[in-house]
Amino acid sequence: MSLAWEDFVEEVKQRVNIVDVISRYVNLKKTGKNYVGLCPFHQEKTPSFYVSPDKGLYHCFGCGAAGDVFSFLINYRNLTFREALEELAREVGLELPKKDERISAEANIFLEINKAVATFYHIYLNSKYGAEGRLYLKKRGVSSEIQEKFLLGYAPLNPTLMLKYLEKKGFSKDDILKAKVLYFIKDEWKDPFAGRVVFPIMNPRGKVIGFGGRTLTGEEPKYLNSPESDLFSKGKNLYALYQAKESIKKEGEAILVEGYMDAISLHQAGITNAVASLGTAFTSHQAKLLKSYTNKVILGYDQDSAGYQAGKRALSLLELEGLEVYWLSLPHDVKDPDEFVQKYSKEEFLRFVKESKPSLDFLIENTLNLPMNFKEKLEEIIEILTSSILRSKNILVQQEKIKQYLPVISRKLGVPEEGLQREIQKRIFSDRSYRNNVKIEITRYFGVSKTEEVLLGLILLKTNNSQIRNMSPEDFSFPLYQEVLKKWRIWEGTLEEFLNLWDEDKRVLIDRAISSGEEFINQEEVIPFLWDHFQKLRIKKEINKLIEELSKVEDPAKEKELMEEIYFLRSLLEVKD
Repeated sequence: MSLAWEDFVEEVKQRVNIVDVISRYVNLKKTGKNYVGLCPFHQEKTPSFYVSPDKGLYHCFGCGAAGDVFSFLINYRNLTFREALEELAREVGLELPKKDERISAEANIFLEINKAVATFYHIYLNSKYGAEGRLYLKKRGVSSEIQEKFLLGYAPLNPTLMLKYLEKKGFSKDDILKAKVLYFIKDEWKDPFAGRVVFPIMNPRGKVIGFGGRTLTGEEPKYLNSPESDLFSKGKNLYALYQAKESIKKEGEAILVEGYMDAISLHQAGITNAVASLGTAFTSHQAKLLKSYTNKVILGYDQDSAGYQAGKRALSLLELEGLEVYWLSLPHDVKDPDEFVQKYSKEEFLRFVKESKPSLDFLIENTLNLPMNFKEKLEEIIEILTSSILRSKNILVQQEKIKQYLPVISRKLGVPEEGLQREIQKRIFSDRSYRNNVKIEITRYFGVSKTEEVLLGLILLKTNNSQIRNMSPEDFSFPLYQEVLKKWRIWEGTLEEFLNLWDEDKRVLIDRAISSGEEFINQEEVIPFLWDHFQKLRIKKEINKLIEELSKVEDPAKEKELMEEIYFLRSLLEVKD
């Protein structure tokens, strides 16, 4: 029975029992109409991985992994779609349609022409006429073995040499023109790569689909790619993926770099899981392509500001596909991975790879160290974190990011953690126009506790109230106030001299606390009520903390202990009321 390709895929899916397939890798138990088990894509103790035989789908409510029987095999066993399809088709007794890769006869001709062109450029590079190309590659440290592995070439200035070669191979001028490897303009043949070192670009199956050319004379553009076509799209392919795919599967991670030479140099150093984007901004198609081979990507972009911005874009697209993304930071004396492996060893590079940080860690840490004013820095960090949270489709992952990063940001910038969380939640649940227009109001700082503000002001104004005067830094929740009180306790100069210790942004907050304290300093009868109010707030906060801890406790003895502590604190509140 002859089936169209799409019909064939659907036929295989209908015949396969998804429960039978997944049961080979996951211990499933029937629950109602569905089956449940421990998710194979993340560690968990309570089963949250569900398989629906009726719908032919699986879904994990823990990590968000979901899909059909094909996507399960692709993600669990790192198969390509075709490999998964072939395997399942054999199991249900179906044969794949005969049409090779669903590529038209014309496209097959173009692939053959590209293969011949790549061979011609490679032969020319290694001929006596290719000395200039070989000299460039020698200067870049590219060995003859790597030149062979990547089929590197050199394009002659005279395009008729390649035309004659292709005609001898049996290709017509019409097909050569349609393949866009040569052009006929104003009665003469033109090769867009003439005089350039040529990098054949292959798809994951090793078919040459296009070319990149590097100038040797300084002309612009420095790198030139084949024109976009049905066969070749810069945004849908990755350089060196064909050479790297098996290593990526084996290592469980891909190293994503910016340029041809970065990828080539890493492969030459024995780091064979490196791939490169093709002279254009990283795209969602490329992210999906990487996702079919691995769940972890290490960004090895250039160490300059342009590389930083390009890396942030790649990170956002990779996160949208659910990949783990790490940021490779190299020493400041090198600009990119190519230069690093030329200067240092494979082992040194792999050490930096091993030490690479989760990309969000890097971006936040890097922003904290940028020479920006406090307001700009705070806005940038909140935008980075909010954007990353929004790209995480799973609510548990979102909550984990908030839990992990808010304390760090709060501590480093001296901003209340509760206020940060409110601001991020507001942005998460607001529309994009709000997020584009919102600017943090420097005088508000997310509603710093007015009570804490007044108390700090009273301390700096040397209140007569001994309870307030003897407060410890830990009594405050705002990190900046903690820092201020630690220094004030050992300060022997005047208040004005003390204020001069702080930068402008922090001084604004300290001045505001002093102003708030001045409102109460001469109202001695009110200050005890202020202190009592503060104590109630602390007790309520502690009760909420214990209730949250109680919800996670399984040990009866510990549960009893927490309950007794909560009852005790509530009794204190009743006394104060």
